[in-house]
Amino acid sequence: MNRHAKTLPSFLLLALLVACSGGDATAPSDSQPASTAPRASAPDEESRAASPSGAPMQSNVPASAAASAAGQPTDALLAVELTDVRSGETFTLEDLAEASGPVLLETMAVWCSNCRAQQQEVVSAHEAGDFASVSLDVDLSESPEDLAEYADREGFDWHFAIADAELYRALQDRFGVASTNPPSTPLIIIGADGTVTPLEFGRGTRGAEELLAELGAG
Repeated sequence: MNRHAKTLPSFLLLALLVACSGGDATAPSDSQPASTAPRASAPDEESRAASPSGAPMQSNVPASAAASAAGQPTDALLAVELTDVRSGETFTLEDLAEASGPVLLETMAVWCSNCRAQQQEVVSAHEAGDFASVSLDVDLSESPEDLAEYADREGFDWHFAIADAELYRALQDRFGVASTNPPSTPLIIIGADGTVTPLEFGRGTRGAEELLAELGAG
């Protein structure tokens, strides 16, 4: 054998080794196969993934506005059914506000001289402005007949109604004990838009002009 054949160059030896191994001399790759690589989500797919499929989107409309749009009272006080002690007519504060504009709600009792003085100012306010009034008797010992006789005797021509025990407690829970203390002349304004605004209790008698300014009815 030729002595040069015994000493093949190294590059020929490498070529022979590659041929014998089937040509796969590529180093293993750390990259994922194309078939398993994660696919970027389209924007609309991401938004669907953020909320359960088929679930309604949360509304940004305030609860009170949604209730109003559904024809429901926005305030529980507005839905209480009251009965006029003279006519027997039933009504709600919501219905009255929708029909007549702002409503002046006064809690009172037949025996309360402060209430009578405040009601005289309400008479004057009615002569100068357009609003509705409700006098709500919160003395649970007084009867509808007592209240009707009182309203007729004094010549008051707006709604007079009796609060039952449930409404009495609801007023206290919401506005405090003073709301059921007639001598503190509690007054609450129901806006034509359904807002409920208690005036400061215990301030004494409010004059007709002040009432009209509070009601926005002057």
